[in-house]
Amino acid sequence: MRFEPPTPEAELAALRALATELGTATSEAALVGRALELLGKLLPGRALCVRVLDVRTREPARGYVRDAPMRHGVLTDGITITEASLLSAALKSAVAASARLIIRDRWDSPFTGIATGFALPLAAGGELYGVLDVGYAPGADARAADEPSVQGFAAHLAIALRTLRLADDALGLRDYQARLLENANALIMGIDRSWRITVCNRALLELIGYSRAEVLGRDVRDFITPEQRQYLTGAFAAALAGEHHTAVTVALPTRKQGTLRTVWSIAPVGRPGAIGGPIEAVVAIGQDMTQVEALQEQIVRAERLATLGELAAGVVHELNNPLTSITVYAEYLVRKLEAQGAEPADLEKLRRIGASAQRILRFSRDLVQYARPSGRDLEPIDLASVVRQSVSICEHLVERGGVTLGIEVDPELPVVRAVGGQLEQVLINLITNAVHAVENGGRVVVRAQTDGPTTVLLEVADSGPGISDDDREKIFEPFFTTKPDGKGTGLGLPIVRNIVDHHRGEIFVARSDLGGAAFRVVLPIT
Repeated sequence: MRFEPPTPEAELAALRALATELGTATSEAALVGRALELLGKLLPGRALCVRVLDVRTREPARGYVRDAPMRHGVLTDGITITEASLLSAALKSAVAASARLIIRDRWDSPFTGIATGFALPLAAGGELYGVLDVGYAPGADARAADEPSVQGFAAHLAIALRTLRLADDALGLRDYQARLLENANALIMGIDRSWRITVCNRALLELIGYSRAEVLGRDVRDFITPEQRQYLTGAFAAALAGEHHTAVTVALPTRKQGTLRTVWSIAPVGRPGAIGGPIEAVVAIGQDMTQVEALQEQIVRAERLATLGELAAGVVHELNNPLTSITVYAEYLVRKLEAQGAEPADLEKLRRIGASAQRILRFSRDLVQYARPSGRDLEPIDLASVVRQSVSICEHLVERGGVTLGIEVDPELPVVRAVGGQLEQVLINLITNAVHAVENGGRVVVRAQTDGPTTVLLEVADSGPGISDDDREKIFEPFFTTKPDGKGTGLGLPIVRNIVDHHRGEIFVARSDLGGAAFRVVLPIT
């Protein structure tokens, strides 16, 4: 079989058609398919194959064939290139550095049933993007005539593949940067020279409570309080002039949380690649300082409590004996003076002495309990017995407050691992708080029931006024109390939470079915 070499006119027409594909092809498959179609018209009767690969990754090559079947495994095996086809030293180095490319002195056919042909590298800019193979049927070989024509075509195809890959890399980089900005744990905003917001990430939108559509395109000065507008306008104007600003404090208005204190770094952004060129925009990266300040306050509070707990441990030991003596002697004197018919005012003073001593003793013990809760091991306990024991301890308080107390215990309640005395302390504290909230005719219900396959629920519900949303966020903070002065220390619920945490459980407050508050403690069964 004899093949006629392509004419110069046909070569030029094929190259022009391929160049047109550079601006229209949107995918690798479309580009290579069109290239094989053009090359097939230029070299009819030849078997054609393009193997595209990315030497930066270990992914298999992608193969496209025309007028012949592809040999099995050709895409996963190493791709062979003859050293003579590598025209530059840089290209030889790139091929030698890749484990998927093999330099040999013979052509390795990618076709089934074809052993004669040649391969040309698809190289551009010193990088290899694939291999173009031309094969001939047995008894036919027109390599000497075809190779000069195919070299120019291969060079144009390599440029087209390079352009397509650069576009894909640019889109991938842009998407990657967009995801970084969107998911960054910082407040990010971009502003153009017209003061319009062009970029805002999710953290900023969630903080201010606006949607992206409500922010993009708006003047940034619309989101600045009038008191700060002049100062911040100057800072942005300076950034547009090329200056950097750090630690710019902004009182940022939000829809849900009022005005929050934020700190920003403001930097100019020039045109890409234009060093010293005109400033196109300003990027501002900020941080919500309310969270940082809240954490700082918690750290300071924790340090103070730790110090206070250590001090209280020593103080309680010193106070225990004299306070016990004061309490015992006060009770003794009350009984003695009552028998002697002493003045009621004197008896009341003695009772107040005893009550005050008891209050000091309880407060100091609470401090120790909060700072250093018991570290006893958990053991299997009967939760129903703990509930009944806790209720019996509070009976005098319930009777004195005129409260109706109900108990609802699941008869199938499972055994849990816990420290019985600590759970009694939890229930006694919650029942006491509930009784104080509904004195004089109110109702309190203590419940213990299975909450699921792995948890049980302890609940103390009351018919009192409930807990406001503002107080609900603070009730577990040390020393916070809603009781009148002298009626509470603000350590009861923090101690309860510490005990529940020690049992790997959870405690939260909700609206009860009685109309008041319901404290719910969820404990694991195992």
